[in-house]
Amino acid sequence: MDRRRFTTLCTGLLAGAATAHANARDAHTPYPATQLAFTDDTDVTLDSLKTGQAYIFGYPYRTTPCFLVRLATSAPGNGSWPGGMDTDQSVVAFSAICSHKMSHPAKPISHISYRAEPVSFYDTHGKKQTHQGVISCCSERSVYDPANAGQVLSGPAPAPLAAIALSADEQGRLSAVGSYGVDQYDRFLEKFGFRLAMEYGVTDVRARSGNRSQIVRAEEFSTQQVLC
Repeated sequence: MDRRRFTTLCTGLLAGAATAHANARDAHTPYPATQLAFTDDTDVTLDSLKTGQAYIFGYPYRTTPCFLVRLATSAPGNGSWPGGMDTDQSVVAFSAICSHKMSHPAKPISHISYRAEPVSFYDTHGKKQTHQGVISCCSERSVYDPANAGQVLSGPAPAPLAAIALSADEQGRLSAVGSYGVDQYDRFLEKFGFRLAMEYGVTDVRARSGNRSQIVRAEEFSTQQVLC
């Protein structure tokens, strides 16, 4: 094969891979609706969420952790993801499973967290950046932007965080109703299923979240949070 044909083939393969990745990022998977509740079983509403406070809840399975947070900035739509909730689009939810090695908030310890305060990191071009309001995984130093559909800002993460689709009724009560983008659910449950069963005290780690899922403050969900 001559150099021209080889270059053309490689270009085509790269374009195809980019298209496949974009399509996977934009894919929407509906799951059964699960209404969100605080630990005292009161309903989670848009008005009840304070800026910068991150919560953990299980969706679409009881054992797959997600972040819920009201950002200090707007999170406009990106691709098929409609963006954040409320009039300022600041309420967002994302899977808390890192797309690199599936680091996640476990009850004993968490290496991934929402950081309202400024965090310094080197971006994908090797330039030092400082941003607040990011999701940072200290396992391998991947950083995600929840204000931009969970896009990767830094590190070895190969894909954005899966976004959790939210809906609100007339009273502003929040429910999780689906997932956008490349998710880690199957791989996560296969790899960590035995530990998750013990940690959550369940026999079926693939049990759906059900009609209601409690949200827990991130700093209370994990005994120790590793920050970097």
